[in-house]
Amino acid sequence: MMISMALIWAVVVAICCCLWLILGIRRRQPGEPPVENGWIPYLGCALQFGANPLEFLRSRQKKHGHIFTCKIAGQYVHFLCDPFSYHSVIRQGRHLDWKKFHFAASVKAFGHESMDPSHGYTTENLHQTFLKTLQGEALPSLIKNMMENLQSVMLQSDRLKASRSEWEVDGIFAFCYKVMFESGYFTLFGKELDGDQSIARQQAQKALVLNALENFKEFDKIFPALVAGLPIHVFKSGHSARENLAKTMLHENLNKRTQISDLISLRMLLNDTLSSFNEIGKARTHVAILWASQANTLPTLNIMQFYCNIPKSM
Repeated sequence: MMISMALIWAVVVAICCCLWLILGIRRRQPGEPPVENGWIPYLGCALQFGANPLEFLRSRQKKHGHIFTCKIAGQYVHFLCDPFSYHSVIRQGRHLDWKKFHFAASVKAFGHESMDPSHGYTTENLHQTFLKTLQGEALPSLIKNMMENLQSVMLQSDRLKASRSEWEVDGIFAFCYKVMFESGYFTLFGKELDGDQSIARQQAQKALVLNALENFKEFDKIFPALVAGLPIHVFKSGHSARENLAKTMLHENLNKRTQISDLISLRMLLNDTLSSFNEIGKARTHVAILWASQANTLPTLNIMQFYCNIPKSM
């Protein structure tokens, strides 16, 4: 009896595998890029991609070329690795729904409800919010605040040191990340000094921002995997980092800060009046703004700084 049951289960498993091989594998059609289905049903290449996205993309680019398709968590994702071809794709606005993509990607990565007004959670027009606060008359004051914070952060490093006679040594990458993240963070989300300019208070404020930077870097590592569709609970440290960032951006905490940017002030007002998000959901939308403002800026600044320091003779 035991042998017959084992045989039945073996046959069932074999049939399921055959069905998966026949129906569950997508085959490359004429005119399509190479397709990689992976060996695990449904997950496909998800585990490899989640473990090291950059190395995964490099190996597939070497194997398939600049354009290829991979099955990741039940979805077929197209990858374009040639930066000189990006503009050709972006220009296809008539055929590609970018709004649908970025709304869906934001929900996957940051964990808030959909910000697409058609889904009923909010009536805010994000595009108009950005136009009001990041262009035109609003831009000069934003630039001014950014420059003041940038100067303050760079000079503050000297004031807060125990000994001013000692040089502070750091790598270009770490230096760029610390200075730009801290400056950008203060420009968007303000400060909590409450008029207290003591050294101890400034040190506490700096520690708060540097802790946010560490959480940001931990979350940024897993961002490609989240957009691809992997659940954030697979990445324990990344999930914890995102939630830690969200806790610092709860409205009750942001209301204690001064010099908050017009963008964040307006988004706080619209979240409270036009959305049905709960408090942690509102905070996660601010984490999305933080990521959008820093994710490309930090590595770009590092590359620019690197090339500026290359001797002309090289």
